[in-house]
Amino acid sequence: MFEGAERHGDRRRPRRRARTAAAAAAVVSASCALVLVLTGCGASDTSSDGRSDSSGERPPAGKADDSEDGPDSGDFNGDGYDDYATVVHSASKDQKRTKDTLLVVYGSKKGLNRSWTTRAGGRFQLLLRTDLNGDGFTDLVTSRAGRAGTEAQARASAMFGGPRGLTGPRSLQVPKGFSPKASGDFDGDGKTDLFDTGSGGPGAPDSDPSAREGGPSARIVYGPVASAGEQRSRKHRREPAPLDLSQHGYAAPDGAAAGDFDADGRTDLVLTYGYDAEQDDSAPADLTPVAYYRGTKRGLARDRSLDESLRQALAGGQDGPRAPSVGDADGDGIDDLLMPLTVPVSYAEEKAGKGGGVGVLYGARSGLGTGKRTLRITQGRHASFGASPSVGNVNGDDHPDIVANTPDFRRHDGLVTLLPGGPDGPSAQSAQEIDARTKGLPGTPNPHRWNAFHVQPPLLDTNGDGHEDALVFVPLYNHRKGAFLEIPGSDKGFAPTRSRQLTPSDLGVPLRLR
Repeated sequence: MFEGAERHGDRRRPRRRARTAAAAAAVVSASCALVLVLTGCGASDTSSDGRSDSSGERPPAGKADDSEDGPDSGDFNGDGYDDYATVVHSASKDQKRTKDTLLVVYGSKKGLNRSWTTRAGGRFQLLLRTDLNGDGFTDLVTSRAGRAGTEAQARASAMFGGPRGLTGPRSLQVPKGFSPKASGDFDGDGKTDLFDTGSGGPGAPDSDPSAREGGPSARIVYGPVASAGEQRSRKHRREPAPLDLSQHGYAAPDGAAAGDFDADGRTDLVLTYGYDAEQDDSAPADLTPVAYYRGTKRGLARDRSLDESLRQALAGGQDGPRAPSVGDADGDGIDDLLMPLTVPVSYAEEKAGKGGGVGVLYGARSGLGTGKRTLRITQGRHASFGASPSVGNVNGDDHPDIVANTPDFRRHDGLVTLLPGGPDGPSAQSAQEIDARTKGLPGTPNPHRWNAFHVQPPLLDTNGDGHEDALVFVPLYNHRKGAFLEIPGSDKGFAPTRSRQLTPSDLGVPLRLR
């Protein structure tokens, strides 16, 4: 998985990216979405303690970034080249279990280097990129599910960045069952905090309607967050804070997008909910599908003044709003909310599979949605268009571009759309579409479709040329042996004919599908 640029040595380096849960979620779910059907993401034959596997070579030493903005979230070792991280789900040799591997491949002048890798085993969940310990290197924060795969058994861990790349997973000093879903500085003290949405509730889509008790409540662990066995500094220390974000215990949030939408130096949260309350007389009267929490000196605080505007902007279908993400879509240095949209269409359009879109609710110093007019790109789009939107400078013109997926295109074959940026923001004019049938791409697609062709956010500049590149994992390519496609950015957009292919076997994680 993967804006503008600043000088870094003799080459251009992407700007620091916002830390968001939504983008990170795609890192794991993207590689699991199709393989879940084929292998199941169930019991694993890897140890759940996250011990590092025998990884490849380490990249050359980089340098810590001691700037006020902190390190670029794409780069784990500070060498100026972005690095790729994902979780690969594969069957064991006996085809009875699932082997999950967290895979990191480091960037270089020529792009991802197949010899420079870090691998770790375990049932890893969301992957968050953030400088957790404040040493000037980007770390990878995640959680590992227990044997039953439940949230209550999740164990938070981090792989810490350094000059030669990431360490193996180290457990974090957080409450039992804490599973990080977002990171940020929610109280503005300069330390990285971690956020868990909690889980459960009688109104949650996967809950037993007769259940009245939810799962773990939402919590914030304020920084500095120490790893197991490490002395935790008491300076700026706050105890983990439980939050009532479950709407009177009815349903925990199912999505969290974190960003500083008002440029006050504190991270804010947009929470989305999925619940089924249509025939439930016990449902609270004030249920909302989306809620906004503002970062303050004391941490997150509910701000209901944005409820209606967010509800309208993120209006979804029967299943509620689709998960938003965060990025700077206009290049003003303030985080914006990137929104997959579900739009009302005619019966004929619905039958034709239309009704999707992507939008931007712009951040501003006066608050989210109070600045520029909301951007909406919807005309004639597929119903699933707009999934997992990400922002990056693909064509190198310093105007942020949006890249969005259409996962259900052509029987789950998948489609990637680049919406080029301009002085007035991203636009559908000169949009570029790439799928498994695009000429020039390496590898052999599955002839029966279901290629699940989609970009895994965030966008990454893996070769340091000032153009963001796209990473696409396609498990059914090459006769079910899988492929990672590295599609480079260029002055004209994505350049499929210059794409590179790395196979799971190349990277030490042979793919076996049931």
